Amino acid sequence: MHIELLKPHTHAGKRLASGDRLDLNDSSARWLIAQGVAKAATATDSKPTRRDATSGTTTNHSQGD
Repeated sequence: MHIELLKPHTHAGKRLASGDRLDLNDSSARWLIAQGVAKAATATDSKPTRRDATSGTTTNHSQGD
């Protein structure tokens, strides 16, 4: 289940910020949602995950030649 954090949270020893997105098993995701720490998010939301944003991978950008 994809979630978006509403508050800072530590997951697997890594500090995550509000707005970061995670893909968790359903029970963990639902628990965080019930605690008010996260909300459900779709996998196709346009905002990249923190991992995607900082992975160093490049996206296809057109360059004028």
